[in-house]
Amino acid sequence: AGPTIALIPLSPDHLDDFCRYSVDASLWTWWLRKPPVDRETMRAQIEQALAQAKTGQRIPFSIFHHGRGECIGSTSFWFLDPINLSVEIGSTWLGMPHHGGPINQECKRLLLAHAFNELCLNRVMFQTDELNARSRRALEKLGAKLDGIMREDKITWSGRVRSSAVYSILRSEWAG
Repeated sequence: AGPTIALIPLSPDHLDDFCRYSVDASLWTWWLRKPPVDRETMRAQIEQALAQAKTGQRIPFSIFHHGRGECIGSTSFWFLDPINLSVEIGSTWLGMPHHGGPINQECKRLLLAHAFNELCLNRVMFQTDELNARSRRALEKLGAKLDGIMREDKITWSGRVRSSAVYSILRSEWAG
């Protein structure tokens, strides 16, 4: 846990909190899947994340705000590779009232500390839409380095073909 937030296991019990924060469609501009702006879509995405957790494909977390006493977003470890000692951090979202402040950085630092200090990994990767300048600046501020652009590698929920900017932080670069 950090000073403002804790990362806790994702639970269906967080649905009401998530629904309070997910109705603003602008929140989902860069989202790959159908935006969870309604209760059923959000429930389906929580269920999907929990099913992926059972297969080991994903470790989903809710972002719990200490002061508010509620979950204000979600994030995940994806594709944990114990042989090559790497993981991807992704599917991160925060309710709009928490954009532009320190919470995203705190969240990422907690995940990075866990990846490097507890899981003893060598590399943490991030992917974002090549056009998402805000996310890219946040990753660079965190110390992530651009590995490259994967051209037209994903199709978004709207049908737009996206290119992904791939960033990483190595154990040797982590100062946390």
